[in-house]
Amino acid sequence: MRVLILSHFNIFKGPINFLKIPEAFVFNGLKTIPKHLYLHEKDFFIYDNETFKTANLKFTVPSKMERTEYEDLMISVVIINEQISPKIFQSILKEFKEELKNIKNLYKGLYKSSEESAAKFLKIKEILLKYYQAIKDIKGIQLDINLNYNFPWGTHICYFYQKKEDLMDILIPYIKKGLEDNQFCVWITSEDLNEKEAKKKLKSEIKNYNEFLKKGQIEIFPYTEWYFKDGEFKFQRVLDGWVQKYNYAISQGFNGIRVTGNTAWIEKKEWKDFSDYEEEINNVVGNYRMIVLCTYSAEKCGINEILEVMKTHQVATIRKEGKWEILQRYNNSLFN
Repeated sequence: MRVLILSHFNIFKGPINFLKIPEAFVFNGLKTIPKHLYLHEKDFFIYDNETFKTANLKFTVPSKMERTEYEDLMISVVIINEQISPKIFQSILKEFKEELKNIKNLYKGLYKSSEESAAKFLKIKEILLKYYQAIKDIKGIQLDINLNYNFPWGTHICYFYQKKEDLMDILIPYIKKGLEDNQFCVWITSEDLNEKEAKKKLKSEIKNYNEFLKKGQIEIFPYTEWYFKDGEFKFQRVLDGWVQKYNYAISQGFNGIRVTGNTAWIEKKEWKDFSDYEEEINNVVGNYRMIVLCTYSAEKCGINEILEVMKTHQVATIRKEGKWEILQRYNNSLFN
C-alpha cells in the first residue's frame, strides 16, 4: 500500500497532515508523518519505521502571512507492507515539488480564508492526485536473487560471499534478469570466478545467450582490463569508464546498465584507493539508470574491511544457510 501525504507546518496549529491520498485510508502511523518536519534532515530523506517506510522531501515556499516569510512543506510517500526501496520515489517527489512551487501565491491555498485560497487549495489537490497516480505505477528493479526486495536505479550494493558457488548463485540470475529486462550488462571478473568460467556458465544457463552477445548487450572483462588498465588502479578513470558504458547503453536503446565487479584482486596497498572509489561511485551511480553489485570475499575481509565496505554501499547482503539476507539497507546519509 502506498499513501501520498502533503504536510504543512501551520503557523497556528503546528505540523499537520494537510492533504492525503487516498483520503479515506486509515492507518495510525500516518498521524506521525508531519512530525518529520521537526527532524534535522534537509531536502530528501528516508525514514524507516517498524511498520512502514517513508520517502520524504522537505521544501519551503514564500509566504506573506503575518507571522512568517515562508511556509515549511513536506511531501511523503508512505510505504506499508511492501518490499520496495523508498529511494525509488526521489526523482518523482522532486518533480512534484517543482510543480507545487510553480503555483503563484501557493501559501494562500494552505490557509482556507478566501475564494482565492479555495482555488489554490483545489489546484494543490489536483496536483497531488496526479502524482499519486504516478507513484502507484512505479516499480523497482528486480535483481532476481531471492531478496524479495525491489531496488531503484542508482543503487550500489555489496555482497559478501564465501565460495565460488555463492558467486555463481547470485551473479548468474542477476545478469540473466538484466538481459531479459533489456539492460546492458557489464561483469568484471577476478580469480575467484574468472572470465572464462563466467562465460561458460552464462552460456549454459541462458538459452539465448549468444543472441544477447550478438546484440552487444553484455561485456565481460577480467579486472586487469578494467580496474588495472595500463597497470595501475586510477579510480577517476574507472568512474569515467562507467559513464561511457552508460552512454553507450542508452545510445543502443537499452533501458539502463547493470554492473557487477569482483574485488578478490585487492591487496592491502590498494584498499584505501579502492575504498575511496567505492564511496565516490555513489555520486556517479545515483545520477543514472545504473545499478551496481560489488562482490567481496568474506574470507579476505577482516572486520574493519567489512565495516568499511558496508559504509560505502547503500545495501549489504550475505548468504547464510542457503538464504539471502540484507545486513544493511540504505544509510540515509548517502541521500541527504
